[in-house]
Amino acid sequence: MLRFPKYKYALLLIDLFVINFAFFISVVLFRELVNVIDFFASLQFLFAILFSFFLVFIFQWNGLYRINVFSTRIPQFMNLLKSIFIGSLLYVLIGYLSKFELIYESRLVLIYFIMSLFVLFTLYRIILLPSLLKHFMNLKALKRKCVIIGAGELGRRILNDIIAKPELGLEVVGFIDDFISRGSGIWNGYKVLGDVENIVQICEKYDVDEVIIGIDNITHERLIEIISEAKKTKSTVRLTSSIFKVIPSRLTTEAYVDFPTITLTCGFYGKVFLIQKRIVDFVLSLFALVLLSPFFLLIAILIKATSKGPVFYKQERIGKDGKKFKMYKFRTMYVGADKDENRIEQMKRFIWEGKHPDGEAKSKKVVDKNKITPVGKFLRKFSIDEFPQLINVLKGEMSLVGPRPVLPYEYEMFKPWYHERDKVLPGCTGFWQVYGRAETSFDDMVLMDIYYIQNMSPWLDLQIILKTIPVVLFGKGGG
Repeated sequence: MLRFPKYKYALLLIDLFVINFAFFISVVLFRELVNVIDFFASLQFLFAILFSFFLVFIFQWNGLYRINVFSTRIPQFMNLLKSIFIGSLLYVLIGYLSKFELIYESRLVLIYFIMSLFVLFTLYRIILLPSLLKHFMNLKALKRKCVIIGAGELGRRILNDIIAKPELGLEVVGFIDDFISRGSGIWNGYKVLGDVENIVQICEKYDVDEVIIGIDNITHERLIEIISEAKKTKSTVRLTSSIFKVIPSRLTTEAYVDFPTITLTCGFYGKVFLIQKRIVDFVLSLFALVLLSPFFLLIAILIKATSKGPVFYKQERIGKDGKKFKMYKFRTMYVGADKDENRIEQMKRFIWEGKHPDGEAKSKKVVDKNKITPVGKFLRKFSIDEFPQLINVLKGEMSLVGPRPVLPYEYEMFKPWYHERDKVLPGCTGFWQVYGRAETSFDDMVLMDIYYIQNMSPWLDLQIILKTIPVVLFGKGGG
């Protein structure tokens, strides 16, 4: 089973071809006649191939592979303009830094290249694609069968949306529901195929490509159980539920139907990805520690000069599979300030009841600010106190990106469904840090972690790392 629908791979390949064809046109126009063999063997052409992958990554970042974007004209055109502009700046910058060894020094080539990109993508993406999409998506090779979990009002509305939008390329084979007997008719010939317990057999029998969960009136625990059962199939699992509303409220998701829809099984779970992730973690953390060592020394001097106690604060945290480890931070509080029974009680109320000490359920951080040192306030605001966790990454106890590790007493208070976040290494930064920060409830934080785990990939990790940089620089949500 492919990780993404086939149409996304098709668009990706066409986009790569169009970018490289645009470069070929720009060189032909500049030279009037070109030696094809020399051109394909040139360093500039090889860099153009590499650049095409950079550009499609920017396309992905700007949502140009979401069906609700590429099936429209104006939203797609605006995202396309933004992507080509960003890509062009990147292309020129790399060319300048390489002293124009990687790109042609001629301004004409650059102008022709950008113009060719704009014209070709406008013709193909804006004019042709939306018009041909209904026929394109209904080709037998691209048609996808799906089942809807939940035969209630939301499930039926999803069915109506799919029927009304043939460009989705979806064929609904039926419903799965725990409270309606098998074979019961729902609407217009669509029936209940069975319950969630039999979802694997149902998906195999009907050769289902996608499972769409459309349930609102349900507990977190039961929804997580249904997601876990759906993941046992070889199908892509998508979710439309108000319980996960924190995701589409913070992140532009694929509007698969008229309701915000999130995908929960696009992550890379294989050993190859985990090895790649560990190698990247080790190399980047080692490089960062060497690069930041003078900065660390300055921070150490400031901490020692302004308050008594050690430079580093080692705190017991819970990592992958519930294992304990010592997490390193720069000390930001006065010695002994961490022993606060009142804080534990506040945190318990926050986790279980969503009641923050100031009366609002809007922050995961429950901290007595009077116990923070003057230097500590600055370090916390810009998350500089977290930098020593690079040591934990180097040791393999943490990853650069992942759910934040919790304290032992917080872990003991976890609701059963929270333990979904324990399946991966905790991270120095994560989905919550860049999309939620200190403005989300504990439940929402866990839901964000679950979304990240279900969608783990090098691309998502890169996006989170890039988004972490301005969060640190401007201190948004810190404290």
